[in-house]
Amino acid sequence: MAGRPGVRLFEYQGKELFRKYGIPVPASAVARNLKEVDAVVEVVGLPAVVKAQVLAGGRGKAGGVVMVSTKEEARKEAARIMELRIGGEKPGALLIEKASPRREEMYLSVTLDRGRRSFVVIGARVGGVDVESMQGKVIEPVPLEGLSPAAAKSVAFRMNIWGPMEEKFIPILMALEKLSREEECELAEINPLAVAEDGSIVALDSKIILDDNALFRHPEFSQLAPEDPLEGEAAKEGFAFVRLEGDLAVVGNGAGLVLSTLDLVADAGGKPACFLDLGGGSQRERVEAALRLVKKLPNAKRVVVNIFGGITRTTDVAAGLKNVVGEGGMQPVYARISGAEEAQARKLLEGTSVKLYPTAPEAVRAAVGAA
Repeated sequence: MAGRPGVRLFEYQGKELFRKYGIPVPASAVARNLKEVDAVVEVVGLPAVVKAQVLAGGRGKAGGVVMVSTKEEARKEAARIMELRIGGEKPGALLIEKASPRREEMYLSVTLDRGRRSFVVIGARVGGVDVESMQGKVIEPVPLEGLSPAAAKSVAFRMNIWGPMEEKFIPILMALEKLSREEECELAEINPLAVAEDGSIVALDSKIILDDNALFRHPEFSQLAPEDPLEGEAAKEGFAFVRLEGDLAVVGNGAGLVLSTLDLVADAGGKPACFLDLGGGSQRERVEAALRLVKKLPNAKRVVVNIFGGITRTTDVAAGLKNVVGEGGMQPVYARISGAEEAQARKLLEGTSVKLYPTAPEAVRAAVGAA
């Protein structure tokens, strides 16, 4: 079953962990604003790569990663990047990194495989693409005591890595697995892991997701967890809300119901944009506040509302839905509303754009199919 995602780190924060564990990374520094760009370029050197620091994917396609050859070019591109919206996020900082010419790119990660009930190493002699689409990837289960040198050597062998490259690759793999285990990560990924012209190997990007259930053992991460303004707003309203990376917002009453709806979305081939639990006994005003919050999700294109009326009055949910939809600007809503006062709730929504379905799977399939 789907669960709450962990704490994602920005690239520069992930690379700080890489340095701590001895994983080679290019020379780099963070510019928190445009005034710092010149000084950072002076330290890093040219040519350099200017990278937007956002948690959303697709930075390169959105123009958030660019190579520069002069200070003037760095200033110009930095100003442009800071005005971008990437997956709904505006960069709060820039990572400026020394350009690293390479002759090859690889992929390497340690991640939780829920099907195997263990962590696994995933490696491939191709980088820069989604792991799902990688051809010839190597998967090595990681025992509880950690990855052995023999297992690391097996990964290298199956990736056709040997000789001097193997001598550099194995310590990086061992360090990445150690980082993942000691810092309690859900994912520690290097994509790409680049082989430079001189044969050295360097991590050009980082993706780190920490297990938020383990943060109490890692107080040093309390300042690393980036604040999400929508999650802060939801907390003030008393909602359980988590922003996700898909395009289908999921709203329901009760954590179990919302989690099961997330699973229905995944089974139907969709990707959730958020988890939002109204809680029990939700009144019309709370429903309206929740839906207005969903309206602000830039990546949410449709909304699934799954309500079972027990403590929650379905007529309150319907009235809140009707009011917010009537304000305009609401994404298309696909709803399953059942339970106490169900008939009256359905009658309230007659004539609105809300599409009602008798079951949650039907509502989800319709929402996913409308993409």
